[in-house]
Amino acid sequence: MRRALIGSMGVALLSAGCGEGGERAQVADVVPDSLRYGGTVVVAYMAEPSSMNQFASVDENARELQNFVLFTTLIQYDENLQPAPYLAERWDTAATIEGLALTFHLRDGVRWHDGAPTTAHDFKFTFDRIKDPRTGFPSASLLALYDSAVVRDSFTIIFYLKRHPGFLDPWRRISPVPEHILGDVPPARLQQHPFGTESPVGNGPFRFVEHRSGDRWVFEANPDFPESLGGRPYLDRLVYRVIEEPTTRLSELLAGEVDVYLSIEPPQQVSEIEANPAVQVVSLPTLRYTFINWNGRRPLFQDARVRRALTLAINREQIVQTVRNGLGVVAKGPVPPFHWAYHRELEPLPYNPDSARALLEAAGWVDRDGDGIRERDVYRASFELRTNPNPTREDIMTLVQADLRKVGFEVRLRVQEAQSLRRDITSRERPFDAFVLGWGTDFRLDDRILFACSQFDGPFQWASYCNPRVDELLDQVTRLEDRSQALPLWQEYQEILQWEQPYTFLYYDVRPNGLRTRLRDVQMDIRGALQNVKDWWVEPTARRFTP
Repeated sequence: MRRALIGSMGVALLSAGCGEGGERAQVADVVPDSLRYGGTVVVAYMAEPSSMNQFASVDENARELQNFVLFTTLIQYDENLQPAPYLAERWDTAATIEGLALTFHLRDGVRWHDGAPTTAHDFKFTFDRIKDPRTGFPSASLLALYDSAVVRDSFTIIFYLKRHPGFLDPWRRISPVPEHILGDVPPARLQQHPFGTESPVGNGPFRFVEHRSGDRWVFEANPDFPESLGGRPYLDRLVYRVIEEPTTRLSELLAGEVDVYLSIEPPQQVSEIEANPAVQVVSLPTLRYTFINWNGRRPLFQDARVRRALTLAINREQIVQTVRNGLGVVAKGPVPPFHWAYHRELEPLPYNPDSARALLEAAGWVDRDGDGIRERDVYRASFELRTNPNPTREDIMTLVQADLRKVGFEVRLRVQEAQSLRRDITSRERPFDAFVLGWGTDFRLDDRILFACSQFDGPFQWASYCNPRVDELLDQVTRLEDRSQALPLWQEYQEILQWEQPYTFLYYDVRPNGLRTRLRDVQMDIRGALQNVKDWWVEPTARRFTP
């Protein structure tokens, strides 16, 4: 079942629909719409979202809060993963000499939470800042094939771009920012502006109330959210709590202090949650994979034979079964099974320590002094493996340490605070050896920020990997609209990365979430756990007080 979940190309809509009492399942069906308003919902996660400022945020949870809670994107994807109007009520396309003109017609009546109208000028400002290299927008590749933007009037904006597949996709992810607040901020200072953590002003279904660093973000319903976009959310208040300790997350969910436990960690908690009739577990396929990044600037990891040997030496199936409790599928590359370009004929590298030892010998890494650790020239096969505080990743590191010790590698483990680790791995100096993390892919897959030579000093080119043929392939697949032409190139790309292993791809994630059953109409799917948060509601008799 779990393999079917993650391998599905469709969307698994999973609703919290059972009642906390035996007869409540029927009660929810007869609650009129007018009585669904009210109450507070508490969502818990292990790490703090980096920022509500998309110019600075680099994590998936921040992006979900931006796109589904605080801000409003031009389009959304429907349950069939097709673009649908949202802040833009419609769009038109026209051919140009150099490519395509994409015109968005915005809805009138969408306002920033301070009362100012959201206009095409806000989108032009956002676009210009993303394209300005001084801003340092982490996902600038989203608009790499967009050339310019022109405001026709306050509610019409035209983008000029080169034709490419999925050209609408960026506008599912990019939220506008208010020009009247940030327009005078120099691009180089946008990432540090207090807008992101102290005073964000959005235009979405919820508005910002409070942020306590390391503890919580609080949002309240926007009473002026337009009816054309769904109107005021049912919930009065949404509290996003940061709870690093997994046993605390579990106990607060079971006690009713937390309503949604995102990404149950460790997965062994799933059985305890399932045993409680007031809580349910919703497991869904995700856009994520978990991997080990090898820093190619370190002499130890510069030879592809060494990186391939390390992957052969790691028992990834054991990691899925023992650490993830079966919630995952052994990965074979950067294109997950949900994506149409997934290489179905390619097999993951096997677990084969003997082949790993032979490769290391061929690469010149031998144990000359008999201490069990290999050497080559003046270098010793010893490195530090890091991750953020996360029980699953910490367990993964312990298994990796044991596996690599068997082939002559000494691994030192380090658990580093999440914000500190994020600063280290995104800095140009790359002051690390290797780390275990997860990466969220997307429906329009563009891996240039991860593996292109041109991104060598970019915030996400953690492996410091450069292969001109990979650059050619990634450039071509981002332009080819015919999937039959693009698929062989995608497959070649996956074959090269499997051979050269800038990452050890561990597994494609299946994400279990815990939900109190008093919470209704929750639809979690591959688009995100919060994708319909404005439609969540709580049974009137089971609400907690909202001040």
